[in-house]
Amino acid sequence: MLTQVPAEPIQVKGLMAEAFGIGASIVGVIGLTIQIMQVVVQFGLDWNDAPREVKSFMAELQTLKTVLSETNTNILLNSDFAEAFQNRPSLLLSQLGTSAPSTTDTKVMLTVCQGELENLLIDLKKRAKGHRVGWERFKAAFLSKDTRESVENLHRQCQTLNSMVTIDATVLGATTYKEVKEARNEHQKTRKELQGWHQAEMNQEILTWLTTIDYGAQQTDFLSRRQEGTGRWLLDSPEFQNWCDGDRQTLFCQGMPGAGKTIMTSIVIDHLHFKYQNNNSIGIAYLYCNFRQKHEQKPADLLASLLKQLIHQLPSVPESVKNLYERHKSKQTRPLLDEISRELHSIVAEYSRVFVVIDALDECQASDGARRMLLSQTFNLQTKTGINIFATSRFIPEIRKEFEGSLSLEIRASDGDVQRYLDGHMSQLPSFVFRNPDLQKEILIEIAKAVDGMYVPSYTVILIKQVNTRSGFFSHSFIWVH
Repeated sequence: MLTQVPAEPIQVKGLMAEAFGIGASIVGVIGLTIQIMQVVVQFGLDWNDAPREVKSFMAELQTLKTVLSETNTNILLNSDFAEAFQNRPSLLLSQLGTSAPSTTDTKVMLTVCQGELENLLIDLKKRAKGHRVGWERFKAAFLSKDTRESVENLHRQCQTLNSMVTIDATVLGATTYKEVKEARNEHQKTRKELQGWHQAEMNQEILTWLTTIDYGAQQTDFLSRRQEGTGRWLLDSPEFQNWCDGDRQTLFCQGMPGAGKTIMTSIVIDHLHFKYQNNNSIGIAYLYCNFRQKHEQKPADLLASLLKQLIHQLPSVPESVKNLYERHKSKQTRPLLDEISRELHSIVAEYSRVFVVIDALDECQASDGARRMLLSQTFNLQTKTGINIFATSRFIPEIRKEFEGSLSLEIRASDGDVQRYLDGHMSQLPSFVFRNPDLQKEILIEIAKAVDGMYVPSYTVILIKQVNTRSGFFSHSFIWVH
């Protein structure tokens, strides 16, 4: 009984004609291997009697065919593999890929091996035409040195290709993990951003719920009316320095109507913001009282505004304030004075120091004890947390009594501030003034006398010159319009 060499009934017609390029070289070698095996089977010889060298060669050829088939089918012809390495380096594709040059080691070995196997197949077919066919007749064909070396070299190269596949798989795994990790991080980043936006919207909703009043626009407006350089007398005064640098200090500043108390308050607020702009542990909150807005400036409203400003300077709205909001949200109610006061004490404790600035206490509603309640709550906050308080008012005895024992200053326009303002606004006077230095000096002197501590920007100066050309007499009339 004859034992045949295992062979696959693969149709190989046309393989030789297609032996070009990468795929064709692999397919060509595979096809030649199958044909050689089929020729041996066709001899009808007992495989058990085959010489050891032939068996060894055929076993190696079978292994080579298997490796090349697996490589070609599962890798090179696998679109998923090519897609996986799209825009990524691959050792295997650098040797056998469609864009790899024909001079790579693997392609050269495929070409050489294909040529040698073609020669072997031709030789076997010639030997099969004899009258007596035996293993000795075919043995020489299998022992060709060049054929064996080319097969062995290609076999070793296939082992190298296997190593490349392993390396590619490892690199792909690492790259994929990195991409997945980056994608996960990007997803988490996006998620955090969305959460941050949602939280910012929620924070704004809570702050708006506390109060819709925003004194920032008023601060900007008042500060814009300041002549550059004015107000230094207050900032440089010992009283202000002690107040600014100390703890649990109160500075009370009185002034007559039009003395510029509100402008000076805006200067103080701007000074504090500039001085502590890089210190997040310092809290600054301020109020501009206005008798025209009494319906919006009840004690609860004013304290809620202080609370809102101090919360706004924190990284996020504290949980206690969120809980307070949630308790009232379902009932659509507003926070009570005691609740606002409790949260205000809690928020102030988040800072190392807090400055509270209140302008125009005289315009705060006095009926129903509203002003007294505001001051009581503010002083209680100072007692328990150590805040610094700056307040302004007209000369009203009952307000002055609330600040007994505190640092105090009178706000009135200094000669230096008047001079700076007038120097900066001389261009608003008639052009003939510029042609008369003496007249300019006289104007400055007369206005400085006329303001008598009033803040010059509160008024518009109109100069009317009357000249009697016949007598050579001239007079100046200053009309002040509030």
